[in-house]
Amino acid sequence: MQRFVTLIACAVQVMFVSAGAHAMASSLVLPTHAQLAGHWQLRQQDRICALDLLEQAGALGGDVACVTQWLGDKPLSWSPTPDGIWLMNAEGTGITHLNRQAKDRYEGKTPNGSVVILQRKP
Repeated sequence: MQRFVTLIACAVQVMFVSAGAHAMASSLVLPTHAQLAGHWQLRQQDRICALDLLEQAGALGGDVACVTQWLGDKPLSWSPTPDGIWLMNAEGTGITHLNRQAKDRYEGKTPNGSVVILQRKP
């Protein structure tokens, strides 16, 4: 009987761990460029820069010069990640990772530690 109870306890534990892993994996879905492409705003405190995430080749448009002032390097491309968006320079090196906070809202940090918020333009 003791062995049977131990077996059941192990089976229940495996089910919970498996269910947790499945829930976590499904919450980290990699969005496509098409899903994120569009007109966005990168904001630092009360200053706003228009930024366009272009679907083709993950290019950036909009006021890139404005964004460059905050990031210290010119972002020329972007790439979706399961938990956010990378902004990258001409060499393809990541400048900053913007972490997903909510639908169409991402936060990252500048080299000096200031918070920047990327939000889809209404």
